Amino acid sequence: MLRSSSILVAALSVVPMQLPGLQVSVNLSPPNYPVQTEFAQPGPFATTSRTVTLGNSATYDVFYPSNYAALGFASPIVTWGNGTNAVPGMYTTLLSHFASYGFTVIATTLTNTGSGREIDAAAHYLVDQDSTAGSVFDGRLDTSEVAAVGHSQGATGAVRVATMDPTLITSLMTFSLPNAFWAGTNPDCPVKADCEKDTSLLTQPSFFISTYGPLDAFIASPSTERAYFKSVKGHAAMGIIATSQGNLADHSSVQDTDVKGDPGAELGYATAWLEYTLRGDPRAAPAFSGPHPELPANINWPGSKVK
Repeated sequence: MLRSSSILVAALSVVPMQLPGLQVSVNLSPPNYPVQTEFAQPGPFATTSRTVTLGNSATYDVFYPSNYAALGFASPIVTWGNGTNAVPGMYTTLLSHFASYGFTVIATTLTNTGSGREIDAAAHYLVDQDSTAGSVFDGRLDTSEVAAVGHSQGATGAVRVATMDPTLITSLMTFSLPNAFWAGTNPDCPVKADCEKDTSLLTQPSFFISTYGPLDAFIASPSTERAYFKSVKGHAAMGIIATSQGNLADHSSVQDTDVKGDPGAELGYATAWLEYTLRGDPRAAPAFSGPHPELPANINWPGSKVK
């Protein structure tokens, strides 16, 4: 539930107000969130994508800068896990946005990713490609900076990758990481334990994103995300978003609009997290660090925290 004080601040920030009994009026400017605003804009680099099929073993969609030479830096790797029954084509707005900032994003096309095995394999595929002669990725990637990112079941997979392969994965970000209740068997997890995770084992900087929507209320509620956030012993952030583009944010908001998602308001801080943790970008850091981090001060992200 949103606090009434947050609603009041929001109202005061956008409308002039005549205070009863006083001869003055108050006209406050809308809140300014420079990190969110900057990184919600498309990045400076043109992007492209391709599908890679490795025999019968794996198929990946890769989103990456069209001209690596234009970056001026080695491209960090982002390995992505889809939600249940979803495919990368349902997240192109988000994944292409990351690529426009110079990240190379690889996404398994499997629709069950809770074990994390395919997310991990995708990252290792790109690491190998960085030293494969003739590959478009040869010598272009920063294989020392790799983020595991995922949505819903894929968020579980991302956590599992981070705990199983901590020498490779240096950053974690999840969208609607489900409550432990939802762990179960599926084609990727022959037994329930294959889709269970333990966030207390995380050693990487970790950002948990969720919403106040009705689906997330029982899949990945703010209280669930808070528990995950508290369990992390190191640097972590928790972002609970209220609305996206004026609509109530919910479990599938991170997906593209043509599949009834609405990711616009999530792009800024998600991209800033990658810039901050993978590239040390000083423009992104103030959202998550310093004496007054921007994320928990944002009235559209009430209840958010950093540590």
